Amino acid sequence: MTVNVLKSLSMAAPLVLATTLLSAPSVYADEAIQSLTGGSSFSAFNGTNQTIGWSFTANDNLSVTALGFYDQTLANPLSQSHLVGLWTSDGNLLASTTVQTTSPLTGSFRYQDITSVNLLAGMSYVIGAAITSPFSDIYRVPASVSTAPEITLTGSARNGSSQGFSFPSTLTAGNGRIGPNFKFEVVTQAVPEPTSLIGILGLGAFGITSVRKRKQLVGE
Repeated sequence: MTVNVLKSLSMAAPLVLATTLLSAPSVYADEAIQSLTGGSSFSAFNGTNQTIGWSFTANDNLSVTALGFYDQTLANPLSQSHLVGLWTSDGNLLASTTVQTTSPLTGSFRYQDITSVNLLAGMSYVIGAAITSPFSDIYRVPASVSTAPEITLTGSARNGSSQGFSFPSTLTAGNGRIGPNFKFEVVTQAVPEPTSLIGILGLGAFGITSVRKRKQLVGE
């Protein structure tokens, strides 16, 4: 009876291992801000060159792959380029790029690819975009905003008057100043830790060894 159980374990171990190795990370791309409703549109803040945006918390480990800027309609398209940046909550710039009027459009935002940047679950970040003269484009302060579930929008952000492109350190309550946006990827299925694989291999080895010892005892 014991031999049969151990033999079953030893035969099952390779199958379990194969299943584990085939459980590769499942990755998909999404937009942080997904839809806006109501609210007001603005072309500038205080009429000076500034950075506006929003703060958020990452709910999962994310990889940011592109930064974007709001392009309200095809009938009234983006007419200026906008420098967009992503910062940690303490002002460390993680990534920046310039979104062009010809950057690819997804929904209501034009995006420019960046070298991917990792965000950690539970940590807070700020995204901002430069709003500069002649202020020919708009950003939104929406009545409501829908985000991807992998992030939580925590408020609005801006820098000081006439500070151009720089960390938008003034954070206030609200649904954000939605000029900037970003695309991200998230791993939805964890890869087993090495210790798990070692345990599976050990189980198989134990079963094989036990069967061999049992056979030797029977043969003696």
